[in-house]
Amino acid sequence: MSHPFFRIVFFLLVFLAPGCASLLLDAEPPEVLVTNITPLEATLFEQQLKVDIRVRNPNPFELNVTGLDFTLNLNEKRLARGLANHAVTIPRLGDAIVSVNTTTSTLEVMRQLLSLHKQQDMKYHITGVLHLDGTRLPFDTEGVIFDASQLPSSNLEP
Repeated sequence: MSHPFFRIVFFLLVFLAPGCASLLLDAEPPEVLVTNITPLEATLFEQQLKVDIRVRNPNPFELNVTGLDFTLNLNEKRLARGLANHAVTIPRLGDAIVSVNTTTSTLEVMRQLLSLHKQQDMKYHITGVLHLDGTRLPFDTEGVIFDASQLPSSNLEP
């Protein structure tokens, strides 16, 4: 009563499925970089921001991202938390830009701006996870959005 088709399906499930799962277990973490932060609408209490994130895939297979969850800190202070549920495919050994609209406190944005000094770099730290079909890949990246040493020196400073 055993049909040959069922034997083939059983063979594929038992012997090949673990190989597919091991691809994700052997996955290198993606590199996630902040490429831009754009202020959007603001109210007295909330500031909307669009955060553009470049996701680099160092793996020899594409990543089918189904969601993104991150926390963004500027100069060691939390700026925003972002959540996105739109799907994007990151090509193998390639990258893609993901734009996420976030909402943060207007007061927190003002504190961030007031804490900057004239010759201070603007550093970021982004941590989170990329949600894939059935698994998650964590990421943790630090970088510089604004490098104060790149500014031309001014003779107007006291």
